[in-house]
Amino acid sequence: MTEITRAILFAVSCVFTHNFVFARMLGTGALLDENRSIEQSAILGLVVTVIMTVAAVVNNLIYNLLLAPLHFEYLQTVVAVLVIALAVQAAEIMLAKKCPAASHHTVVLTAGCALLGASVLTAGGSLIDALVNGLLGGLGFLVAVVLMAGVHERIRFSHIPAPMKGLPITLVSASLMALAFMGFMGI
Repeated sequence: MTEITRAILFAVSCVFTHNFVFARMLGTGALLDENRSIEQSAILGLVVTVIMTVAAVVNNLIYNLLLAPLHFEYLQTVVAVLVIALAVQAAEIMLAKKCPAASHHTVVLTAGCALLGASVLTAGGSLIDALVNGLLGGLGFLVAVVLMAGVHERIRFSHIPAPMKGLPITLVSASLMALAFMGFMGI
């Protein structure tokens, strides 16, 4: 197997089978918004991808260059939360001018636990691992949010029994998508 094939399979694995939303159950709050369009979901996914990549890299640098040498590893989560909060604020400031619809603070923070998971999981590893994990984890989040927005649009025009409307059909749809993503494990 060539290195390019391995890299492609690794990317598919990160985006689909080890997806932060469906496999690790991080950032699932972003799936529950039934009123978000596919375009809004794509913007949210791109914003979260950028923030996740930046936060993973910055947290990795802070952990490896500051916290670990000074034996302050126990501050890892606090530092990760602060870096994520700063990255979200910076993204909001930049998006407020370019795309006002995407600059809602609460919308970006629905993926907060996915951002924190990517930052904490890559803190002790290499910088390249943090960069790749942040980028591919964000792309996995993007795929999950856009696909769920498509499912919500489809559900909106379907006949759903009254007891299954709203959250129940969303959870069933998300679980079926998670099972479908697990089908990529054999690759």
